[in-house]
Amino acid sequence: MKRNIFLIAFMLFLITFKINAQSGWTREAKGFYGQLTASTFSSHNYYTTTGSLSDEGSTFNTHNISLYGEYGITDRLTTILDVPAVVLNSFSTTETVAGIGSVKLGFKYRIFKETPIAIQVDLDIPTNDGVNFATAKQPDDFGQINTINLPTSDGEFNIWTNLIASHSFPNGKTYGSIYSGVNFRTESFSNQIQAGAELGHLFLDKFYLIGKLKIQEKLSSGSDNNQNSSFLYGEGTTFTSFGFNGVYKFNEKYSLVAAYSDYTDILVNRKNIYDGATFSLGLAVEF
Repeated sequence: MKRNIFLIAFMLFLITFKINAQSGWTREAKGFYGQLTASTFSSHNYYTTTGSLSDEGSTFNTHNISLYGEYGITDRLTTILDVPAVVLNSFSTTETVAGIGSVKLGFKYRIFKETPIAIQVDLDIPTNDGVNFATAKQPDDFGQINTINLPTSDGEFNIWTNLIASHSFPNGKTYGSIYSGVNFRTESFSNQIQAGAELGHLFLDKFYLIGKLKIQEKLSSGSDNNQNSSFLYGEGTTFTSFGFNGVYKFNEKYSLVAAYSDYTDILVNRKNIYDGATFSLGLAVEF
């Protein structure tokens, strides 16, 4: 009985910003999970493509409202949809631009009936051509009003493939997961590899706390003709990220979810990335 309760509650762990949860469990047939999440990030610390810290003199800001859903096609096959419905990007020196982020359509298949080991394939579908110019608030020294590209979608199609293994401990309140995946990119961008682990525990039968660690590295080099290495395209971006998720269950259907994540150089150095904390807050429903 405890194990069943644990497995149901576990599915609430899916937070939709930078450090998405990974698990080897799938939803039961016709089971549904949905989540609405708001996230925010702000930083002026930019790590260059060589890993050097560069204060660009302006702060990058991004705010995101995401819709996330899962549906159990069978007990071993789950479909996943992740839509960044509103993405707001700006620098402190520019106006804000808005758009829809890249849509993720995924399928997760549990390989063994009783063992939580799964393969997940996510199709990362662009919603625009990767161009969305923001206008500077003030003219430059020559009196010109400049623009800068702050795309909300990178304009290229990705295929993420992950292998995930999970384990629930005998107390029925603790779980662990490890995973590794490859991102095959188009438009001459570099392929990427990610790997990570997470550990979660249930406190007071109402609150789950989950700790996470993830790395990203380049798997191959992009074409020299690739004309845009903006950090928003993720080209050459490497990092170690860590974070904590919290899930508070109001009842069997509704939950409050929150997440914090940040970056470090513990395992993989930060490159072509703005370094700072991301905060997320959302509501979840399942039936």
